[in-house]
Amino acid sequence: MIKKLIFIAMMGVLLARPAVSLAAYARDYVPLPPGTSLFAAYYNHVSANTFYNNGKKVTDDFNKSVNVGMARYVYFTSIGKALCGDGGFTVDPQFIVPVVDVNLNGSFVGNQSIATTGFSDPMVLATFWFVNDPKNKLWVGFTPWLTLPVGQYNRNSAANPGGNRWVIKPEIGIVKGFGEKTYLDVILGGEFYTNNDKYQGNQKLEQDATIQAEVHLSYDITKAWAISGDYFYINGGRTTVDGVKQDNTMSNHGLGLSMLFMIGGNNQLVLSYRDDFSVKSGFGDNTVGVRWAYIF
Repeated sequence: MIKKLIFIAMMGVLLARPAVSLAAYARDYVPLPPGTSLFAAYYNHVSANTFYNNGKKVTDDFNKSVNVGMARYVYFTSIGKALCGDGGFTVDPQFIVPVVDVNLNGSFVGNQSIATTGFSDPMVLATFWFVNDPKNKLWVGFTPWLTLPVGQYNRNSAANPGGNRWVIKPEIGIVKGFGEKTYLDVILGGEFYTNNDKYQGNQKLEQDATIQAEVHLSYDITKAWAISGDYFYINGGRTTVDGVKQDNTMSNHGLGLSMLFMIGGNNQLVLSYRDDFSVKSGFGDNTVGVRWAYIF
């Protein structure tokens, strides 16, 4: 029973967090020319049957299935000269609208099925490329993310599409090209959370900030096909429920593989797989993703 209560307490925080699934792909921090628009559609399928708390496996007697769909619009513009490089001080205001479908079943939750579907919290953001040096294949951008708490939320539900709290994520991304075909991306960020005063009824949920890191090493197989090895890390995020601190600080690692295809001059298709292979607290997720982007 105690294990079950721990699990249920963690679900509301970890089940429907599309922002975590929305990791960058290789070369996302390389800006497109000013005046360019981009529309992207995402689909991620996240599955797990193991759950960890403070380094210990709590259970593997359940099945988690989360489907996340997202629509994203981006517009690239120039606001002057970059601090470094002759590519211009590029900015790309954008917004993301996610839809989430969550299903959980198994004997650990009393052989019942917990399911919810709906609009999650939208995100607004923009990257500011203060280093834009195409000649030397070096780009550095700063991205402030803001997650708006307007997604569907039911205080009496164990899982929700929305989080009922604001999330602020400052992020910096660096891309360096080596030779003609190889690129290295390093992305560092942190997430800061406001409180949810309607958690599991009328409880108050607080969460410590998290630190996040990504590394992508990509290589051009052909002019239209690239492959990328991906690494992900998240640390922190301990929660407090009604003043009671939970022993659930994360220190989680993931590895992934992505393939990027250009189809003609305007379409890009990305196929990805990610395995959260080392989890201190949370779900041992496996994520299969697809992104289609149209550039115009």
